[in-house]
Amino acid sequence: MKPNDKTPPGTEPLRPSDSESHFPARSRGSDHIFRTLTEKSFVGMYVAQNGLFVRVNPIIASVSGYAVEELEGRRADSLIHPDDTGYVKRMAREMLRGRRTTAHEFRIVTRKKEIRWVMEAVTPITYSGRPAIFGHFMDITDRKAMEEKLRESETLYRTIFETTGTATIIIEEDTTVALVNSEFERLYGAPKEYWEGKRSWLEFAAEKERERMLGYHNQRRVNPAAAPSRYEFSFVNRKGKVKDVLVTISMIPGTGRSVSSHADITELKRQEKDLRKREREIQAKSRNLEEMNTALKVLLKQREQDQSEMEDKVLANMRHLVLPYLGKLKSGRLGEKERSCIRVLESNLMSIISPFSQRLSSKLLNLTPKELQVAGLIKEGRTSKEIAELLDVAPSTVALYRNRIRKKLTVTGKKVNLRTYLASLN
Repeated sequence: MKPNDKTPPGTEPLRPSDSESHFPARSRGSDHIFRTLTEKSFVGMYVAQNGLFVRVNPIIASVSGYAVEELEGRRADSLIHPDDTGYVKRMAREMLRGRRTTAHEFRIVTRKKEIRWVMEAVTPITYSGRPAIFGHFMDITDRKAMEEKLRESETLYRTIFETTGTATIIIEEDTTVALVNSEFERLYGAPKEYWEGKRSWLEFAAEKERERMLGYHNQRRVNPAAAPSRYEFSFVNRKGKVKDVLVTISMIPGTGRSVSSHADITELKRQEKDLRKREREIQAKSRNLEEMNTALKVLLKQREQDQSEMEDKVLANMRHLVLPYLGKLKSGRLGEKERSCIRVLESNLMSIISPFSQRLSSKLLNLTPKELQVAGLIKEGRTSKEIAELLDVAPSTVALYRNRIRKKLTVTGKKVNLRTYLASLN
């Protein structure tokens, strides 16, 4: 589609109205040869002379959307996309002069104003005794569309690969690192150029890990399910610092390559270790607290027993060592004032030494204070006569109190020892 830049002197452009009868016999013979060779060709072929199409085959007509008759006699550069015209002329000129041997690619504009891509090569020939250009091209629109999709896919893939946020590499079957992203650069501490196509991933695996990991590497290429897809290992960076890393590996379908992503879990492992240590400390403290709690319960129980024993001793001493003498004082010759003081003293002492009444069960809550005093003395084993003397009442009155107490405790008419019963209520 590139016109000859240097049209020989004395030649005139071919006009669309010219018919085959105007060509000499040799021209008609060349035309017949062109038709014969190109009619069933799978590529577009044309002859251009003086900047015009002289002959075109049906493939060119099919690609451009024009009829053969419309193209022959038309300017050869009329189909070229305006933005590609300069480039096409320059490439064609270099090819015609023998400076270029490879085909060039450019866009054409069809009759329906659609843009299609073609790949073209041109060579100088003699047609009808005059210099001409023979060109042939292929429609590569579908291939260019596929290439564009591949470029988009590759761009998307590289974008994901770079922005995944995880240190990621692609590994060849021979353990060579083929591709490295920026996160892996930071993890290891070396640029991509240090790795890509030059070094094995075994370099960043701790020596104690290599045999195990290499076994996984080989198993994975025989049967991907035979090797774990996630595991932890000791990662050694360029400075020799060891890190705990969780690796996730999967094979790239249809290849011997694998994708390996690495997450630095060093800090997480340290925190887990600290948590386990704290958990052990808490468990130890918990056991200590339980032991202390048990000991405290024992001490409290012992204290309660000691307190009860002390109260019982105080109560017994008061009743045996104080109250009898107080009763004798009451039976002596006293004035009304002294007798009144003794009664007050007796009442206060009974109030002080009556914790027994406070510890009785709810069955005794309906007893009067005097009945409680009598009940307490009965519990201590006092006889009715002793109680009468201590309370300065008649023995019959004590008998009356005994009956009331039995009735209120609902033990009247039962063969129950009142002293034993009262002791059981404490």
